[in-house]
Amino acid sequence: DWYDVIPLSDNHVAFVIGDVQGHNAGAATLMGQMRTALRAYAVEGHPPDVVVAHANRLLVDMETDLFATCCYVDVDMEEGLAWYVRAGHIPPVLRHPDGTVEITESEGGPPLGVLRQADFPMASLRLAPGALLALTTDGLVESADLDVEDGLDQLAADLSAADPAHLGVVADTLLGGANRDDDVALLLVRYDGMAVRPRRENWTVWRVPQAVGQARRYTRRVLRAWGIRDEADAVLLVVSELVTNALVHTDGRVRLDLTLLHDRLRVAVADNSPRTPIKPASIGWQATGGRGVLLVEAMASAWGTVPVSGGKYVWAEIPIG
Repeated sequence: DWYDVIPLSDNHVAFVIGDVQGHNAGAATLMGQMRTALRAYAVEGHPPDVVVAHANRLLVDMETDLFATCCYVDVDMEEGLAWYVRAGHIPPVLRHPDGTVEITESEGGPPLGVLRQADFPMASLRLAPGALLALTTDGLVESADLDVEDGLDQLAADLSAADPAHLGVVADTLLGGANRDDDVALLLVRYDGMAVRPRRENWTVWRVPQAVGQARRYTRRVLRAWGIRDEADAVLLVVSELVTNALVHTDGRVRLDLTLLHDRLRVAVADNSPRTPIKPASIGWQATGGRGVLLVEAMASAWGTVPVSGGKYVWAEIPIG
């Protein structure tokens, strides 16, 4: 059994719980491979159903006799909205701020590694500040003497009576009656909302000769409205390079996104090409291109690229004093 917590872009976090068939070295090895695969597909920016579908095809292609179950939950920390997928796994249990508990209901897909072309339907959850989400494996709620439905009802009752302010105590309480004949994994998530919500603005970049200048003027207006002055030149240079790169090397729509959270401003440019910008190893003094990525790297504290719906967005973060 395993769990994982995966920070994603745009204030999203993925929470995963899983269970591989068996208790031997082969099962342990497969558990590590599945955990790594799910993390890799999640960081690529795919939605939950695609992440789980990719992991399923990978396990099928391994041609092992073992299968795995999992539950994958993607939480938007800003909005309090979660989308989740079940692959032969027991459902999440949600404790609302008023103490009522919901054993979530959704259509699930088959375990990973059973069918190559399997569907994994997504379901949504609304998390209010103070909500507590419990993900676990069947070792906690099922045994020879305990039916899984009765085990989930008992888990819900224990969650309802628990104090969500102290997750360690909640975990100890839930694990106190665990089935010691089977592995158990438990992941508790308390959603507190965000103390400061990000400020966001976006601009569609038209493919006209003055497009980069328009993007710079739009960015300058946003920075002025947000009270950012000292770092404006660095931000404008990053915007120029990212927008120029998208217009020169891709086709279709280009979008500029600006996000301010605490002391970080993120510039992101989305386009329709999956091709990732490559940092040149060296540039001769006579070269007429290739310096854009180096300039972005010099101006930003971090930068990267994320695949999105057949395209990508390239992002860079600039510290704000």
